[in-house]
Amino acid sequence: MCGLPPQMTKAHHLRWWHRDTGPTDLDNGVLLCESCHHRIHDNGWEIRIEGRGVAARVWLIPPASVDPARTPRLGGRARYDIAA
Repeated sequence: MCGLPPQMTKAHHLRWWHRDTGPTDLDNGVLLCESCHHRIHDNGWEIRIEGRGVAARVWLIPPASVDPARTPRLGGRARYDIAA
């Protein structure tokens, strides 16, 4: 979401392992910084991923309190590649 380098992030389970009994594998994970990780867990944001590997696009969906239309926002490196 914020674009920090991988070494400053932690793994987040898309399907949470405790709540959703999600798997603990690479297809169920995304790297998030501490602040973005809390935003997902505590503030109602969701994540969707289109594709796999380095070609994947990560979409962050805000809660209705932030955006009533819940318009997905492109995250990760792709967000910055488009702006360049």
